[in-house]
Amino acid sequence: MKKDQKTATAKKQDVNAAPATTSNTLVPFQSVSMNIPLDKIDPSPFNRDRTISEKELRDLADSIALHGVQTDIKVRPMENGRYEIVYGERRFRASLLAGKTTIPAKVEQMTDEQAETCLIIENLQRENYSAVEEGRIFRRTQEEGLSVAAICERFGKKEDYVRSRISLTTLIPEVAGMLDREDITLEVAKEFAKYDADIQKEVYEEHFRHDDFWSWRGIPAKDFAKRLYDKYMTKLSNYRFDKTECTSCGHNTLNQVLFTDCGDCGACRNMACLQQKNVNYLVDKAVSLLRNDARLHLAVTGNSDRTVVQRLEAMGHELVTLENGLWGYISEPAMPKVPVPEDYESEDDLRGAQDDYEKELKEFKETCSELDSGVSEGSVLKYAVIGISDVNVYYERVRAQTDENGLLRGSAPESPAAKLRAKDARNLEICYEHINKDLKKVLKKATTQFPASAMTEREHQMLNYVLLDRIPSANRELLGVTGYGSCRTERLKAAETMTEEQRAMLFRMAFMRYCDDISEYHCQADDIDIQLMIEFGQMHFPEETAAVVGRHKAIYDKRHANLEKRIKAIEEEDKQASVVQVSGELVDTATGEVLALAASEAEPDDYPEPMFPQEPEPDYTPYEGPAPDEFLPEERLTPFIPLADNETVTAAKAA
Repeated sequence: MKKDQKTATAKKQDVNAAPATTSNTLVPFQSVSMNIPLDKIDPSPFNRDRTISEKELRDLADSIALHGVQTDIKVRPMENGRYEIVYGERRFRASLLAGKTTIPAKVEQMTDEQAETCLIIENLQRENYSAVEEGRIFRRTQEEGLSVAAICERFGKKEDYVRSRISLTTLIPEVAGMLDREDITLEVAKEFAKYDADIQKEVYEEHFRHDDFWSWRGIPAKDFAKRLYDKYMTKLSNYRFDKTECTSCGHNTLNQVLFTDCGDCGACRNMACLQQKNVNYLVDKAVSLLRNDARLHLAVTGNSDRTVVQRLEAMGHELVTLENGLWGYISEPAMPKVPVPEDYESEDDLRGAQDDYEKELKEFKETCSELDSGVSEGSVLKYAVIGISDVNVYYERVRAQTDENGLLRGSAPESPAAKLRAKDARNLEICYEHINKDLKKVLKKATTQFPASAMTEREHQMLNYVLLDRIPSANRELLGVTGYGSCRTERLKAAETMTEEQRAMLFRMAFMRYCDDISEYHCQADDIDIQLMIEFGQMHFPEETAAVVGRHKAIYDKRHANLEKRIKAIEEEDKQASVVQVSGELVDTATGEVLALAASEAEPDDYPEPMFPQEPEPDYTPYEGPAPDEFLPEERLTPFIPLADNETVTAAKAA
């Protein structure tokens, strides 16, 4: 033993041999044992992580009443002449409950840091602390500035132990309660702690709140971890948005110690952020696709994100609902992959792969050309379908309309621009249909608040237009007109005795009743009925009317602007495609305008070459068939009818 150790031991023995005293004058870092009055002792401010049950405290008080306190508590002297508990608060409180007046204590001078460390170590060794309580102690120490490594060194614990205990402090009360009652194991609680509070709440409500068929109670921690991961963890590789920010995000499992089985992909624990990034990506891609191809239609299925749909509709875009999902639709042709020499063992294999690639590339180009021509002609519809994590392009062939004999009927498919103009016109109808419907609600709410001001000349004109119609009996009572029957004479008498104010209110009632009968379908912007109703609403209910008209006009304006852009883009493409060469002249087929010199004005040597190669003249042989009278009768001849597709051809042959 070293010299200083012997000296310290000797001093300690001398002190312990001294008689007990209540003096507060202590040599720094000396320790003495004494009986201290309970009323001079204060609880420790550091002991806030321990929960003592009343039963536990009562049992200890009964034992102290019979046998006294067997182990000294530790206190430290304070400047005010009192003592502060370092450890042993349970024994202190139980002694008070047992009616004791003093308690054996070891008095030692300590700093705050020394007192807290001593308390924690003593409690961890002596007390039956729960895992959650231990976690609170470690977290509080961490919040005071200590690193996890320093905490491990201070309390003699391994890093995994400390980190897992700290994570338990994030458990919601319901889950922490299950752990305290041993309804779940510590390992299951650790898996709970890996997830945010909202996920913990959902899992508890669905699978732990009730011990029924759907309960997950009792399953091994490994199976529980897998179920949680499969349902609430989302691999970032499944998403198409830019994940640059995710690489350094704290919610990425690659950056967390708790998750070690996520592979190289990483997964996101922040579902709200993940969903927001995905929504932004889907909206931006849908708008970009529509901007690049005006003929494209935005479409949704039952799996489409509702938030994405609402965002696009708020921007003025219209979305088509594919009721049967993607069944029967043609997916966008995929570009074949170029063979990589490193992937093949021999030159022969590589040449074979290159030949296959050339064939697939040719088929790809032909398919794309066919679909694009169909879209331009209106025989094929092109959709950008909003999926779960991406926006994909699909095509739909428009089936030709046929009669009962399988023959084509109707005209050629409507052009995309014409369809969009029709849609724009219908959108304007929808706009005024909604104005009609919602403004009626505004007028109906005012059935007891009819304007009582003097009639305007314009209102007289309105009522001359509407004519005088019958009004409900309830409205007659508001005018003070009651008790008259169906006799026209009585009605006339009542009308003649009405005041000017009553007459004005009557006229307005009649007009509002007329507005209630205006049709709410196929409304036009120049519809007189609707325009008069809007004008009347602006006179007497300006704020409500402005809100209704403004809301629906704003929706139409967005849709109108988007459709106009698409129409202009299509018309510009059609204009470029309508210029052809006829007999040495460039002619716009849409207008008939000659865009180059006429053939008569050009020199023979200046005639342009034909745009397309000329078919060679066929060599005809003399007809050697039967005489004209040998042909079949006219009624047995099959007329030539242009057919649209295979179904029509089959039907025509059958006929």
